[in-house]
Amino acid sequence: MPKLTRTRSATKEDGIVALQKAQQFAEAARSELENERWDSAGLNAIHAGISAADAALIFAAGIRNATQDHSNVISLLESSVASFRGSPRTQLVGLLKMKNVVAYEQRLITRDEAVRLVKAADRFLAWAQKICDAVR
Repeated sequence: MPKLTRTRSATKEDGIVALQKAQQFAEAARSELENERWDSAGLNAIHAGISAADAALIFAAGIRNATQDHSNVISLLESSVASFRGSPRTQLVGLLKMKNVVAYEQRLITRDEAVRLVKAADRFLAWAQKICDAVR
């Protein structure tokens, strides 16, 4: 049984803003990766994934997660977007699992971790873009 979570309604305009934020965060992540700022690249990649998830959910279902727990968007996407299963789900879960490591743990992430996060964010954003484009 899927986990119940609070949502709030959202407009297509909200979805456009979320998608624009995702694109900005992804661009910043790639730039930070080039400048060898691994933690900044990783955190921007994670935020790109979160914003892309918001955009996909808004465009597909007209709702967004209304809790502070970003992982709730996973069950919302599972119940709203059939193509979320497989790679997109794996990419988002991987990004969210690293959020606390990158943002709060007292260690720096490695180059390899940052590269994986940026690649996952780019792939997930491409998937979310397709969802948004299909509904526009």
